[in-house]
Amino acid sequence: MASSRSAGGAARRVRSMSELQAIAPLVGWRLLWRLPLLLAYLLLLPFALLSFLPVIRNVPVAGMKLHMWVHRQWMRGLIRVCGVRLNVSGRLPGPPCLVVANHISWFDIPVLHAIWPMGLVAKMEIRGWPLIGRLAEIAGTIFIQRGSQESRQRVNRRMAARLRRGDIIGVFPEGGISPERGVQRFHARLFGSAIRAAVPIVPVAIRYWRDGDLHDVVVLAPGLNLYSSALRMLSYPAMEVQVMIGPALVEHAIGRDALARQSQQIVSAFYAS
Repeated sequence: MASSRSAGGAARRVRSMSELQAIAPLVGWRLLWRLPLLLAYLLLLPFALLSFLPVIRNVPVAGMKLHMWVHRQWMRGLIRVCGVRLNVSGRLPGPPCLVVANHISWFDIPVLHAIWPMGLVAKMEIRGWPLIGRLAEIAGTIFIQRGSQESRQRVNRRMAARLRRGDIIGVFPEGGISPERGVQRFHARLFGSAIRAAVPIVPVAIRYWRDGDLHDVVVLAPGLNLYSSALRMLSYPAMEVQVMIGPALVEHAIGRDALARQSQQIVSAFYAS
């Protein structure tokens, strides 16, 4: 695996938007076969959703409930159809736990679901997105209103309840997408749910890689909506998404601020390696 010496060095090596735009006409032909393949794959979605029926959803398969296994396999297939190879190092300790990850792209969401189905905390606006908003609800997403202390407190309570129930919950504690700038400070606000529920906190690092460099084609660039960004990604050569699952943090007594700093340091170290 290629390496850089620091988060700043890694950020400088991210492929620039201008470079990606320059080569777009040369690789757009990939869209001609990837898009039909993706649309065909999406036709399998109703069959995948059948696994959520109450009668069969809890049937055990490969160490997890049927609906979770189908969910994970479907997400892994989606990633492959999009021309992305998933490379995971480390293992989650299993439910329940709080996953805290850096946030580069909207594509981080299927990536995390492909590792283990989890209830992600996402901005309220996603609930209104056609199809995607409804699927997010089915997947157990917890929606938060940015800038609202009341919403944050309500979400913290829901997260703690879900964690006590035995779920895995995932959050992006940077508070938003941070492309081309390395890993940003992790906000500690939502770490309190893991402390209340007495479950491990698991730092997870995500980066997109191609030809020995960080790759930003998955970033939601200015002027692009989600769907045009997806078409842009489908047009480019195959890439790899590298995911490092760090050690579980269980020393809750140090407090949420210290846990947030530790998590950010672990994620930053991998991102810059």
